[in-house]
Amino acid sequence: MSDPGQIARRSIGIVFSDGGLLALTSALPPQGVEHGEEEIAAVLCDPDAAPIEFEEALLSTEYGEDGVQRRATLELWSNPEDGPPLRGAGTLISSVRVEREGLDATIAFFRWSVEGREGLGHYEVARGGG
Repeated sequence: MSDPGQIARRSIGIVFSDGGLLALTSALPPQGVEHGEEEIAAVLCDPDAAPIEFEEALLSTEYGEDGVQRRATLELWSNPEDGPPLRGAGTLISSVRVEREGLDATIAFFRWSVEGREGLGHYEVARGGG
């Protein structure tokens, strides 16, 4: 597992008011050390359409002094040559910290807006524990 305090995994799940879903997960590979080495996957499921997988996904996070994720922004490209990415942002509603042997996680509940679609969901940040 990664060093204590180092982010090992991040995940987001959003349920939109129109019934659509967005899921994103990123994980640091076993030998990975830096944020840029994360492997990221994202998919959007609309209520009446086939799922869209994104070729590239960027997740930026602002943390508070307590280490809890406060704000996040998303940029998702289905095909980088097809034009601008799908963009979204989320803000903290509340959070909880879960500590287990080998893993500490902060699960934050967020209010999200993605290209004008409103939704609620979670944003989990898991770190290597002691």
